[in-house]
Amino acid sequence: MPAPEMPYPPPLEVDAREHVDLGGFGAVIFAGGFRPDYGSWVNIPDAFDELGFPVHDGGASTVAPGLYFVGIHFLRNRKSSLFIGVGDDAKIVADTIAAS
Repeated sequence: MPAPEMPYPPPLEVDAREHVDLGGFGAVIFAGGFRPDYGSWVNIPDAFDELGFPVHDGGASTVAPGLYFVGIHFLRNRKSSLFIGVGDDAKIVADTIAAS
């Protein structure tokens, strides 16, 4: 069967920010891996449960004010830890940070 005729997609137009104000940020940490091990590099007692996942509400730590997470399994839904879903969670967490 021949491939269907498909038009080329329009060029991607992204208005990327050229400057991000990081005033007030102490640190931004990006990490990847297969198993949660937050406690080995974030030394905050009781901030993680017995399986090593952050204790949080919607990405905001319930133990350490000012500590936020995105990209965690089931942060808000099943796709939270996937590239397709982390952006939705990141926006909500960023809005929460901006409002505080």
